[in-house]
Amino acid sequence: MSSNLTLTKTVLTLVALYGVFKLGSFLWTKDALNLARKPSPQISYRRWTKRELSKHTGVDNGPILIAVKGKVYDVSLGRGFYGPGCAYNVFAGRDASRLLATQSFDEGMTEAELDAPIDDLQGLTDEDLESLDAYIGLFTVKYQCVGDLIE
Repeated sequence: MSSNLTLTKTVLTLVALYGVFKLGSFLWTKDALNLARKPSPQISYRRWTKRELSKHTGVDNGPILIAVKGKVYDVSLGRGFYGPGCAYNVFAGRDASRLLATQSFDEGMTEAELDAPIDDLQGLTDEDLESLDAYIGLFTVKYQCVGDLIE
């Protein structure tokens, strides 16, 4: 009888923890969606060149922009990930499409990259493109799209 009571308590505890987790997940996602839909107070929707984009890496607490597959996103809400000194800052202020698709990190943007045409993403595998689409989904939900990347 005692083991049945212990099992029941364990199951009820797990169910309660799962409910708290689901509620927390819902509230976090809801807030992320609401924040992503709010217009950026600093940046209007427009067309961006690579050079213009390169000025927005979060230095001096400024905006952080990342281009992915032709769209430019204001990822400033993710400053803890993309800001100066953070793990994913290498993606800030640039077209990060190929890097995200291949899950690669490099030494940062170069002058040659700024002067090169926009990457047509040729040579990426189907798996790379799936990975890139997943990132696009994430960026679309979490961050404000502030424009298009142009030559």
